[in-house]
Amino acid sequence: MDLQADNAAAPLLAAAELRTGDVLLMRGDGPLSELIAWASDSLYSHAAIVADAGDLIEASSSGVRRYPVAARLDNKVKYHFVDALRWAGPTGSPLDKADIADVLAKAVSLLGTPYPIDQLALFGAIMAVRGKWPEHRLGRLLARVALDHALPDKTGSVVCSELVYRAYAQCAAAPQGRLAPVIVVGERATAPFPDIDWKALFDEIWPLLQPSGRERLQAPRMRLNALRGDQLPMLQSEAGGVPEISDQELESARRAVLGQTGLHAEAETDVVALHGGRPGTVVPDPNPRLVSPQDLAISPSMRLLGRLMQRDDAPA
Repeated sequence: MDLQADNAAAPLLAAAELRTGDVLLMRGDGPLSELIAWASDSLYSHAAIVADAGDLIEASSSGVRRYPVAARLDNKVKYHFVDALRWAGPTGSPLDKADIADVLAKAVSLLGTPYPIDQLALFGAIMAVRGKWPEHRLGRLLARVALDHALPDKTGSVVCSELVYRAYAQCAAAPQGRLAPVIVVGERATAPFPDIDWKALFDEIWPLLQPSGRERLQAPRMRLNALRGDQLPMLQSEAGGVPEISDQELESARRAVLGQTGLHAEAETDVVALHGGRPGTVVPDPNPRLVSPQDLAISPSMRLLGRLMQRDDAPA
């Protein structure tokens, strides 16, 4: 699926055409959203599911919540664009009323889940699956911190795209898993590492960091704040206060994330091989925590309806 080509040709969609259970994929504003899109070879950085009463359900910094669809579409400050997809299943048929009710009930059951995984952890989870390491020295350090940040805890937290996947895969529709979106290996893109506003990125992620992450990033942050714009390339060198992170260290951290999301050694090997394998290969029994917005975007179980909102400077 050529996502960018398909989206460029997609018709504009009125919010009134949305149905309960539709999937909303969006691109947030800011450097962390840029990194998520780059790491997953995607246009998207966030996912939500359409509920009833004009609401969507999403994982946010305050917990899994309802939020008005209209308010999201009006928010062109924090979002570049919002696309809508609809479950099509193996036959291309839409969900019937009973299935829609089951999907909604599962999504509603997750409301109020505390301490949801934030966007930094989503970046870490994507890095764990994709194993796509930045060449930029500070980018590699950030990837290392994000991988630690993505390690599961015991709060029952969920990633935005995990919430959407679980609403379908774990709902009461019989047989169990009948509505689970098929997850396939995506195309590998060659987009260069984005031109990140590092100061803005550090401001964005600092409230999200655990003590260990702040300890790792404290020295580079102080150095960053002391540099002028024309001195920022110094952060690529050891003199810039940025330690060198080896591929071996990143790989070890990646396997820790995969191992602690319930994947035993054989399953971990399968997942790693599949996500690095031929595009279109079906990933068997995917771990919901490792499903990304891009996985939903290219799932053969979903079809693109159109674009609900786009601001003038949206990424192509």
